[in-house]
Amino acid sequence: MGAQPPARPARGGALRHRRFALFWLGLLTAHTGVWMQTVGQGWLVYQLTNTPIWLGITSLAFALPTIVVPLATGALADRTDRLALVRATQVFSAAAVGVLALLTYLGVVQAWHVAAYTLVAGLSLAFEGPARHAVIPSLVDRDSLLGAVSLSQSSYQIGGFIGPALAGLLLGAFGTGRLYLLFVANACAFLVFAAAITAIRAAPAATAAEPASAGSVVEGLRYVWGRDALRALLLLVTVVAIFGRSYVTLLPVFARDVLRTTAEGLGFLTAAPGVGVIAGAAVLSTATTRARPGRLFVVAAVLYAALLAAFTLARALPVAMAILVAHGFVSVTLIASLSAALQLASPDALRGRVMSLWTIANVGLQSAGAMVTAGAAALVGAPLAVAGGAALVAATALALARPLRRLE
Repeated sequence: MGAQPPARPARGGALRHRRFALFWLGLLTAHTGVWMQTVGQGWLVYQLTNTPIWLGITSLAFALPTIVVPLATGALADRTDRLALVRATQVFSAAAVGVLALLTYLGVVQAWHVAAYTLVAGLSLAFEGPARHAVIPSLVDRDSLLGAVSLSQSSYQIGGFIGPALAGLLLGAFGTGRLYLLFVANACAFLVFAAAITAIRAAPAATAAEPASAGSVVEGLRYVWGRDALRALLLLVTVVAIFGRSYVTLLPVFARDVLRTTAEGLGFLTAAPGVGVIAGAAVLSTATTRARPGRLFVVAAVLYAALLAAFTLARALPVAMAILVAHGFVSVTLIASLSAALQLASPDALRGRVMSLWTIANVGLQSAGAMVTAGAAALVGAPLAVAGGAALVAATALALARPLRRLE
């Protein structure tokens, strides 16, 4: 009898799993609300202070908990019902943004109120992130994990298209004097995600009986440190986050000083990577999880770096946008594949702690990378600073090729 042809992915990919479809739609709704909040929040802070310094303060307040806290919350995610933990954070976040909406409605809101809210929002994400990533394998089969992770990773960018548009419609209809409506919409979006989780009724993941402790945190660190392939994977994620993704902070510099375009052109430039992310997520959503991911990581990271370097050489807006569309496609492929591999390589009992390291590297350290890249740009110019980061990403991927292949 001849060899059987390889099985084709089931129609619908990851979204054919009802529990994951509910989870993803709820997550997409929550991220859409976050983007609506971001539009109103930035406008509010700048109107209150007339200085960009407070914009930086609010961003820093959000970033700090996502760097400091996830190690402990990852241990918590391994000691409790992960879906219940994610649901609790959504209800908590809805209550927090509801307070900000009330202060804004009453006309007593101050900039420090917004900074305090972003600190609370970052703390909520520090609890939610490890649990949200760790629960995905329980919602799909193994072959659909790559598609599920890619959809989850891209939900923030997709929300970045929908949310600002809805915010613009609301502000156009009711005026900027009613910014609190955007905050109310965000609170409702959090509650929609919480309701979606309630409807999932997933089988509880295996969890240990003892409470989270310093020892359990160390156990997760020891697991990763003892496997050179996982150390290599997290190192690559860290380098990409710090030196490869922070170029977004410098897009206003590229728009005005390099591409000689307007604020409208900056809008198009900012949106371009998202087009590629959505396209990449659509392709990956029906893909099966690869059995040999090591080569994919290296090739995708080098291509990621090459496209980023090419962007720094562009001197026409259409060319730069086309490059960033391709870059967005490669970006979601690389990040989703790395995340899926990390989850597959982690036992369920430790997955929350392992994914807490992902949250720190992929979310928290990206803000640090923005400061590093901005400092370099002040010294040598934005194109050279971003190109230097791209070179570092490519060199890191090539240097880690051998340990990464051990994931196969």
